[in-house]
Amino acid sequence: GTTKQAATYADMMSLSLFQLNSITKGLVGKTVAALIEDHILLETKRHLLGTPNQVSQIAFQLGYEDVSYFIRFFKKKMGVTPEAFRKNFR
Repeated sequence: GTTKQAATYADMMSLSLFQLNSITKGLVGKTVAALIEDHILLETKRHLLGTPNQVSQIAFQLGYEDVSYFIRFFKKKMGVTPEAFRKNFR
């Protein structure tokens, strides 16, 4: 799976979350959490459009054990479910 906790990345770099967020906001204008979400959404879209995998398989590959949570996350950020995204953009 993919590490999704901003604090984990801060720990890996021996920084506080505040320090890491200051760096990312200064460089790209986003918090670490927002960058992680962007990456997860990009990977999800790549899997949806580039593979025949079921949404549950994609969720598992991206480190989500709760498929319904994964679907809610995607819909909240994208405005459509993963299946609707796949259908509309294929």
